[in-house]
Amino acid sequence: MLPSLNVASHLARMAAQQPTQVAIHAPRGRVHSDRPTEHRAITFAELNADADAVAHGLSAAGVARGTRTALMVPPSPDFFALTFALFKVGAVPVLIDPGMGVKNLGKCLADAQPEAFIGIAKAHAARRVLGWAKESVRVTVNAGRWRFFCGTSLSRLRNAGRTRGAYSIPESEATEPAAILFTSGSTGVAKGVVYTHGIFAAQVELLKSTYGIAPGEIDLCTFPLFALFGPALGMTCVIPDMDASRPAKLDPRKAVAQINQFRVTNMFGSPAVIRRLGELSLPSPLAGEGGESSSRVRGEAQSRVESNPSPVGEAPTPSPARGEGGSKAALATLKRVISAGAPASAASLERFVTLLPDGAEVFTPYGATEALPVANIGSREILAETRALTEQGKGVCVGRPVAGMEVRVIRISDEAIAEWDDSLLAAPGEVGEFVVRGPVVTRTYYNRPDATKLAKIRDSKTGEVMHRMGDVGYLDDRGRLWFCGRKSHRVVTPHGTLFTDMVEPIFNTVDGVARTALVGVQRNGVTYPVLCVEFHKFHDPKMYHWNLRIVDTWLKKAGARFEHTRGITTFLEHQSFPVDVRHNSKIFREKLAVWADKQLGPKWNPEAKA
Repeated sequence: MLPSLNVASHLARMAAQQPTQVAIHAPRGRVHSDRPTEHRAITFAELNADADAVAHGLSAAGVARGTRTALMVPPSPDFFALTFALFKVGAVPVLIDPGMGVKNLGKCLADAQPEAFIGIAKAHAARRVLGWAKESVRVTVNAGRWRFFCGTSLSRLRNAGRTRGAYSIPESEATEPAAILFTSGSTGVAKGVVYTHGIFAAQVELLKSTYGIAPGEIDLCTFPLFALFGPALGMTCVIPDMDASRPAKLDPRKAVAQINQFRVTNMFGSPAVIRRLGELSLPSPLAGEGGESSSRVRGEAQSRVESNPSPVGEAPTPSPARGEGGSKAALATLKRVISAGAPASAASLERFVTLLPDGAEVFTPYGATEALPVANIGSREILAETRALTEQGKGVCVGRPVAGMEVRVIRISDEAIAEWDDSLLAAPGEVGEFVVRGPVVTRTYYNRPDATKLAKIRDSKTGEVMHRMGDVGYLDDRGRLWFCGRKSHRVVTPHGTLFTDMVEPIFNTVDGVARTALVGVQRNGVTYPVLCVEFHKFHDPKMYHWNLRIVDTWLKKAGARFEHTRGITTFLEHQSFPVDVRHNSKIFREKLAVWADKQLGPKWNPEAKA
């Protein structure tokens, strides 16, 4: 009988039950945006056989059960074969976003201390030059035909194991480490989260029950790690033509072409992907990037500014077009879209859903690498109800806890909490820190005992480990979670504490503003709130006169409507906010705070400005 917990068992099961079903559609070369593209189709039987061959090769090369193995291979058939081969062996893949930069990659690898390193030639070149994990790595594999100064190559591994038949998957214990997944590092140092086989199995069941994903569906996965759930969910994965570490650079026309070519039913993407695809609902695809269509958009937006004396309104987005590039049926085969990594803005959701067929919607699950999914909400509820409350400074509704997950709100503290006690609970409706418990909650960070101590709370009565999300918010009287921001991003002023997602949505309603970021700047030991402002990408100060000398007045009027934002009177224009590498959506407010401090200069007198 096949083991029930090891992730690789799902691939073996699909290969036995649906051997001819396509597991992966991989483009041969660049994807065309205006016509079908030739793809390589790999069935579940073929992928499973390939993973078996690679597993035999890895075992012969010295990769065994428990071997921590850094995997640096872009989304491709090789990525799938290698990952499932590592699971089959019982090794522990170490997965790190390559886009976080060589310095941060080196720190992550130093933490993980991998014993094996599998990567493309570029990754191995960096490893050798920069000395990544040189003290721990003993097995090196180049993901190609040639060794490239490595111990062996993927081609050699395949050849060595091709005739050895099925690989016997070890029975895995629920608490046995299955993988180390690094956080994005958007609010500090990236940390390696230890996933067990039990947690992976629980995630599969929660995804099935929460979203009703059925076997035979087709998935366009713009986030590689989610694609690994495909075999467990019985889905076919279409590999998109994109840089997985730069989702904001996605070409939406190519994505639509693949969705239509393969009749994709499911898509997982960050808010940056939703935003990019939503641009197709503008009068012309990618409006605002220049040319005649860009001028038309700017003209319409300028007319709105001139005709709307109110400083507060929706972002200057024209009504969704119909027909070429903006048809309501542009994404007609999609049943659902799942977007995670950061809250998706209501404006981008509103644009995107015009491309979906009736009955389909965007789900924005709440969670983190340490616990996912925790809660869930759909675009219908957001656009019909919670959006209006968000724009009034109530926070961002992230839905109700999914089945099996429990969320509590504790009083805000930056100190470690060793044991759970009900006395930690915040008052009903009070903004506090979310603490979660359930089957997908991870127990530890690898090689980071101090971080583990700060993030985990043990319940001595049940033996469970609870995770502190590092997010602040509250529960409403309908059991919904309202996200108010990261705990580390709160701005504590003499007049009270400000939370980013109770502040920024108010100012984001001002015409011309794409997004804002609240930061704190200290002067004489006192913290003052400063709002960084990023304009829409088609913003042209010469054409619109949308510069801070005018918009500053609108922003002040927007803030004056609510007591908690009335004292925010300092605004700084920023050309492009720094964001995380994984989702291109989480704003690095720590970096913006340093930038704002320099921009204001030592002579800035906030008391005089106020």
